[in-house]
Amino acid sequence: MSATKNKRNIELYKGVDFRRELTFREKKVAEIKREKMKILADVKPVPKYMITVDLSHARGNLDALRMCLSELEWKQYPFGRKDQHCDIHWQCQNFEQNPDLYGGKVNKFPGISCICSKNNLFRVLDQMRALYPDDYDFYPRTWYLPEQLQQLAHDIRKMNEKRVKPRPTFIVKPDTGSQGEGIYLIRDVQDYLVNNGRANVCQEYLSDVFLIDKFKFDLRVYAVLKSVDPLELYICKEGLARFSTVPYESPTSRNIHETFMHLTNYSLNKKSTSFNRSDRDDEGSKRTLTSVFSRMQRHGYNTDKIWKRIEHIIVKTMIAIIPDMKIEMLAALPPNKPGPTCFQILGFDILLLHNLKPILLEINSSPSLRIDSEVEVAPGVVDYVPSPKDEEVKIPLIRDTLLLVAPKKKVNYLERKKKMSQKRRRARRERRRQKRDEDDRKRKEEEASRPPVQHERDGVIHVETQHPRSSIVIIKSQEDDDPPKKLNRESSFLLPSVHNVFTNRNENDYFNKDQNQNSLKNDEMDSLTFGYGERTDFIDRIEDDENVTVERLTRENLIDHENSHTKEMYSKSNIGNKTSTGNQYDQDIDNTGNEINNDMRYSDNKDSDYMIGQGDGCHNDRGTEESSNSEEEIDSEPYVSCLKELYPDPLAKKFEHLRIYEKLAEVFMVSLGVRATQRLGPTGFRTFSRKCRLNKKGITNATIDILFIDMQRKWEHVNPERTTGKPGLGFRGFLDACHEIARRKFANGNMLQTMEDFIDYCLDNLHEDQLFQARCNPRLLPRRARPHGYPILEPMVSPTSPMILEENIGVLLESRLAGRNYSKPTSAEDVDQFLRRHGQLRALKTTVKRVKSRNKKKEKDE
Repeated sequence: MSATKNKRNIELYKGVDFRRELTFREKKVAEIKREKMKILADVKPVPKYMITVDLSHARGNLDALRMCLSELEWKQYPFGRKDQHCDIHWQCQNFEQNPDLYGGKVNKFPGISCICSKNNLFRVLDQMRALYPDDYDFYPRTWYLPEQLQQLAHDIRKMNEKRVKPRPTFIVKPDTGSQGEGIYLIRDVQDYLVNNGRANVCQEYLSDVFLIDKFKFDLRVYAVLKSVDPLELYICKEGLARFSTVPYESPTSRNIHETFMHLTNYSLNKKSTSFNRSDRDDEGSKRTLTSVFSRMQRHGYNTDKIWKRIEHIIVKTMIAIIPDMKIEMLAALPPNKPGPTCFQILGFDILLLHNLKPILLEINSSPSLRIDSEVEVAPGVVDYVPSPKDEEVKIPLIRDTLLLVAPKKKVNYLERKKKMSQKRRRARRERRRQKRDEDDRKRKEEEASRPPVQHERDGVIHVETQHPRSSIVIIKSQEDDDPPKKLNRESSFLLPSVHNVFTNRNENDYFNKDQNQNSLKNDEMDSLTFGYGERTDFIDRIEDDENVTVERLTRENLIDHENSHTKEMYSKSNIGNKTSTGNQYDQDIDNTGNEINNDMRYSDNKDSDYMIGQGDGCHNDRGTEESSNSEEEIDSEPYVSCLKELYPDPLAKKFEHLRIYEKLAEVFMVSLGVRATQRLGPTGFRTFSRKCRLNKKGITNATIDILFIDMQRKWEHVNPERTTGKPGLGFRGFLDACHEIARRKFANGNMLQTMEDFIDYCLDNLHEDQLFQARCNPRLLPRRARPHGYPILEPMVSPTSPMILEENIGVLLESRLAGRNYSKPTSAEDVDQFLRRHGQLRALKTTVKRVKSRNKKKEKDE
């Protein structure tokens, strides 16, 4: 029986996995704990002016954010906030990660990841290069695969025919790839790998690059986009330099597959065995931007000019993608719908050529803000360790970005509160210092009023004085004829008359036979007085030389006023005490103990401040006072941000002329209609043609329809909604169609001038039609064209309509009712406007309907 029972228990144990059960229990306990923390975080009251930050979607950025928020003393919500929205919502992936937001500020713009993809980004830059070829020459030539595969083969064949040396090399990058995934080099079209129709970009590989220690590197420059409308852009003064791990060589057929040589991505090179994790600034496979620039400056390179070019590249690139961002913002956050405002940190990858020209490689819409790095502690086992260089760059970047976008009223309130607390701390330190000085003063007074202590050793009586190295020596002689004992060279002599100054005691108290049996005879007193006279003369000479030296050093500005004042006070106290210290000066005393050499010099290896502190016994108090002063100076220092404003100041005037496509973006948004979409259908394209009155230029509706179909087929590959049965033309396809219309009807020789004429013509007609009516009655227009929905521009042609008088009301009404006898005194828009203003159009329509119904009834009756 027992055997069968044990066997049954063994089978039962085999069927149960205790590890799985323990894991389940741990997860359940962690979930319960998380819920409790969430409840506690919601229950605790939050002050009115406290800045709150939602960290529920921060993920990989959580460590750096917590450090910054702890330093700023802001409120953190690791699981979100239920009762109301936070001031700042930090999300790791994209804007759509938390769709329930209705207020505050989010660190992601809607659609930014799609806009900054390699395919879309370089298409946008190509369109800008067509208008401004000299301004947009900071990125390599690009082909879009697989659609331009034949064009790439044709261009490669032409380059090979010219026999260009070195042989051209091309780099293929996936459209939505990250961390160096899927990047490889080719020299022929046959080497291109077709990945099931996956979109790629192929760029000309730049082999003539600038090297440091024979390694290729690129720069990660961080920019903060605070606002899109109006455009506000900042750049971080610090960044990272990422190095390859294999010494660089020009690409050949042998090394074209060396990933660690040609690519500088950190996520790839950290897997290399030669990856250098040095913490020194000028060493390692990852360095700070300032350390690289400082090294270049030491070799004579002009880094200020390089940095200015990088700033221009960032501003030009953001101007190019701002129209797309405005359209995405209007689709995701309609004007009549409550929603958050946005900001974002962007990472620009810059490569330096051999001639120090910066080249834009890509934009990372979600740069890594981790402050740790991976270290393989064992095969297949990875551990995360702090990275000082990442922390040096990313902590100030996040902190200053939070201060930049936080509500100004709350930030100012917290700053005032912080200053008040610092002022209170300084007051407390001052009170403690005063109390410490008062205690020292009382202690010295007590020591001065205390009677001297006597110690007898080997027949010699030592009487302690105030100075720690001074004492009264009374020698007890057994016979009158015995000579006095040889005195100790470390002893200092002080006669009773001098000591009376400090102790307020009479000489009789020392030499009265009743109180002190060790009295001195006349001969002994004469010899002691003679030795004391020589000693005091020596001290006077030391003090005179010291005063002269202090005055000379003060005139030469070698010591500050405080030290000189302290020396003077010390010298005066020494005159009163008539004592000297053996450690301050180099003294030579011969064997007799009475003859002292006159050669006296300051000790070279002693600090004068330290000697003064040792002499007067106040070194510790002075050190604490200096530390408190240094703390006050640190508190009063103004904070310097690591962010520098680029736009609107100081580069707005220089690059304002590049914002030409933003005007067409306004036309595009007005033509979209009521639906919250980002694509223009055939009806919307006709609406655009009608509102801009393109028929006056000889463009018919049939021409508009054919052009729409052609552009839709051309740009179908960039339509993310083509699989859902929602065809349409995006903004870049709309721009292409506008280029075609301008080329046909507004040709002016120059491409830029042609587009400017076309845009001015469209805006003039649009202002006269839709935007002028929007001021009269916004409800007649779709939401996107209303004044509160989008900023209305001033009309370029002011409407000139005659005033409608009250005496002409009847004539206008009759002309409106009788269409046959209608004589056009004014435009129909003016009549409708007048009737709407006086509220008679609706009544007029109802009366007309009643008259028609009565006539119908009469006809039936007859």
